[in-house]
Amino acid sequence: MRPHFCNHPDAFRALIQTAAPVRPNAETAEPLKPSEWAQKQLEFTPSAKQAEVLDIEAKYLILCCNRQWGKTTTIALKALHRALTIPNQSIVIISRTKLQAGILIDRACDFAARLGHKIRRVLGHSYSLKLANGSRIFAVAHSQDTSVGNTAHVLIVDEAALVKDEVFFTVSPFVGRTHGSLWLMSTPQRQAGFFYNIWHNQNNGWHKIFSSIKDCPEIDPEFLEMQKRADPIKYKQDFECQFIQPANRLFTREMLNTMYEPIPDRRRE
Repeated sequence: MRPHFCNHPDAFRALIQTAAPVRPNAETAEPLKPSEWAQKQLEFTPSAKQAEVLDIEAKYLILCCNRQWGKTTTIALKALHRALTIPNQSIVIISRTKLQAGILIDRACDFAARLGHKIRRVLGHSYSLKLANGSRIFAVAHSQDTSVGNTAHVLIVDEAALVKDEVFFTVSPFVGRTHGSLWLMSTPQRQAGFFYNIWHNQNNGWHKIFSSIKDCPEIDPEFLEMQKRADPIKYKQDFECQFIQPANRLFTREMLNTMYEPIPDRRRE
């Protein structure tokens, strides 16, 4: 017997309109951006600049930001999201001290535990996190000897302005064979070194994100004013993110740049 509403189109339409809506399959739903994932799963609400850092898929990323900006937390979230969403990732962190790199890993471990993941260490690395999908996050020492046997899909250089040039150029080949990513982050220091040079090179393929105290209204203004009065030069460096030459230098980089005259290419004459 045919359903009675087949002869009554209006009744059929009414039935369709009152039926429960069809829900999309969770497996085909659009994946969350890292910033959305951090907010929804970990209740971390990023600022606009922090969201940019989390969501950008640049292979080479350099972040220049002020003290107390939240770079450790932001990069810890970015590294953990990468490790969780892509199996068998090797994410290596280097800083001026292994303890400093360990702070970032400890932050990633806290977030992983809140998501219900068991905290395990990478064999041979006290500052590390190993996930069930085979991904690993671990720190290596600030030494040229760390290059032996290490490869990485991501190399994170924390407080990069304090890392020695010879160490950076020793560990950066970690990502060569994997076609991996380099993430550099730091508050400015002197007008020298790989972090300064990469930041000021105009055409080097790096995605640059700048953020100063103007982007951090939550930092205590009374504290900032006290810091500014105590040491104006250090304040400009730490909170306004200016690369400042030490006061004991006879010449500044600006002075040297005004003396520079390019050597003409005689081959074109």
